[in-house]
Parts: sequence; structure tokens; C-alpha cells
Amino acid sequence: MVKEGTFYCANCDSAFMADYDESDVEYQKVKVEADIRKQQLNLAKSGAEDYKRKAKDQFKIKVIALCIGAALLLTIIIPTVIVTLKSNREALELRMQQEREREERQEAEAREREERQRAEEEARIAAEEAEKQALIESYHLSTDEIVADHFFTENASKALRGQLWDNNNLFYDNWVWNEEPEYITSFLLVAKGEDAREYNILVSIYKIHWDKVFDDRTDHYVRYDGACLYNISRNEDGTIRSDFDPDQLTLNSELIANQFLSGYSDYDQLIRQEIYGKSDYEYVEFTLPEE
Repeated sequence: MVKEGTFYCANCDSAFMADYDESDVEYQKVKVEADIRKQQLNLAKSGAEDYKRKAKDQFKIKVIALCIGAALLLTIIIPTVIVTLKSNREALELRMQQEREREERQEAEAREREERQRAEEEARIAAEEAEKQALIESYHLSTDEIVADHFFTENASKALRGQLWDNNNLFYDNWVWNEEPEYITSFLLVAKGEDAREYNILVSIYKIHWDKVFDDRTDHYVRYDGACLYNISRNEDGTIRSDFDPDQLTLNSELIANQFLSGYSDYDQLIRQEIYGKSDYEYVEFTLPEE
């Protein structure tokens, strides 16, 4: 056998030098390089196997570490998660309870508000009805109540007399009253409809003496005219009230000696037309106290 360029006897293991030629040297060179590459491959393979074994061992260690870590983490997290979930559930239940209580409170407040509004509305309606009834009752008055209120009758007489002069548009300056209007009678006109009670009217009728004055004579004329006050009713204290805005009783006027004078020349005609002719009213004749 040949080892490192020396021949050895297979039987006695004697060594001796061989006679190499170039081809033998080249062969030996190739053989040595092949052995070297084989050793290198074996080393590489052995290294790769060691690397794989080490990598596998490291992977196992990592897996074991991860498992241990996961176990530890789960040991910490699971109770925490359980506590957190329990806390979240309790918080949610608390919020839901608070929401229910809030809704119940709002519903109770809404019912209370509705009941209060309904009570206020009922009270308002009752007050309006009472006020309306009181107003209606205030228009149910008698002539005796009017006569008993001396303050009212005194002022009413002054207002009614003052209105008589305004009833006429005089365009001649030689027409004058020759005396104060002569009071005749009064009427309380009470509206038949409840809704028209505010139109209750106090009417006073007067006899008026007119003089047309000339240089050489005076012509005398008699007229019957009236004035009225509206909204005759009773105050809570029993006194009488009205709008105290006197108005003329009638728009009727007649041409007398080239002058239009308000009123009627015939007393009965005035009564028939201005008192009896008002079908929407009931009338009561009475005497209004004069000054």
C-alpha cells in the first residue's frame, strides 16, 4: 500500500521508496486534493449537523421559554382579565342601573310636570270660568243698585248732559238753549244674550228748549233727545261702573228753521224707535237721581 509517497509491504509492512513519474505525481496530487475536499465536506457536513442540532436545541429552548413565559403571562393575565371583565361587567351593570334610574327619574319628572301642567290648566280654566261667571253676574244688576250708587249717578248725569250739546252741529250762531235740558226719564237696556252683557246701556232722555234769536224776536222750539253710557255693570264691592264715554242716543235729526237739530220733535216717536225698537234688549224704565 502507498502512504504519503512510500510503499509498504502488505505482508511485512516493510517501507521502501517508489519510483514515481509525473503521472503518478499528478494522480497523487489529485487524490490528496480529493481527500482534502472530502475532509472539508465531512467537516462542513458535521458543522451543518452541529448547527442544525444547536439551532434545533435553541428552538426547543425558545419554545420552552415561550411556553413558560406564556404560562407565567397567562398566570398573571387570566386573573387580571377575569378581574377586568368582572369590573367591566360590574361597571356596565352599574351604568345600566344608573341609566334605568335616570330614565325612571325622568319619567317621574315628566309625569309630575304633566300633572302640574294639567292642574295649572284646570286651575286656569276654573279661574277663567269663575271670572266669566263673575262677569256675567256683574251684568245682572237692578235699577235700584244704580240709584243707590250716588257717586255714579252724579257723574253719569253730568256726562249725559254734557253729551247733549255735542249731539248738534250748529252752523248758525243765533241758536241757543234758553235753559238747561229738562230731565224726563232713564232706561236700563239689558242685552238678552249672555255674550253681549257688556253692551248694557244706560239711557237718559231730556227735553231741550231751543231759541232762535233775531233782532226783533225769538222763536222757541222743543226737542226730545238723549245720551247714553255703555258697559253698565257692578263692581265686586257693589258699586256701578261703565265706560264713562257718553255717546249720543240717536243719529236722528230734523231740519228746523234752516238748522239741523238732533233728536225728535215727538217724544213718543223717540221712545218707540230708540227704546222699544231695540229687540236685542230688555228695558227697565227708572228715575236717575239728578243734582
